[in-house]
Amino acid sequence: MSDNFTFLEIVARLAPIATAVIALGAAGIAWLAIREQRNIARRRAAIDFFLKTELDQTLIDLYNKFKKLAPTISSGSLPDQDHDHVRAWLNVCELIAVGVNYDAFSEIVSEAYWGDVIPKTYQTAKGFIDEVRKGDGSSLSYKDLEDLAKKWASKPSPA
Repeated sequence: MSDNFTFLEIVARLAPIATAVIALGAAGIAWLAIREQRNIARRRAAIDFFLKTELDQTLIDLYNKFKKLAPTISSGSLPDQDHDHVRAWLNVCELIAVGVNYDAFSEIVSEAYWGDVIPKTYQTAKGFIDEVRKGDGSSLSYKDLEDLAKKWASKPSPA
């Protein structure tokens, strides 16, 4: 019986350590689950936003106007109405960039869907953006769009 007693004493002494190890493992699993849920929420937010942009006729019209105006945007001599359309489209792109840059949107999903539009929009409107920054904007106007466009443009294209 003394062997059993000794074994039980050892088990009793190790029980708090085993409990702590199990609790630490459970905390690690919970942390991983929370991170994964956050990532899923970011992907859903991106997909929801992009789905709405595809179904919103106003945004579709803004994009089409932006593409139509693209050759004249850098000249800086846009009529007020066209100026407003370009600003509205840039604001949408800036919103997407802010969402990506501040982790509200999944970058992987966003880049898969907008990976060509964001850099092209920035390149097309770079002169316009510079004029906005000098005029009624600030030096930070469209900064998130610029940062994201440069980041995505520097990545190699998928083969």
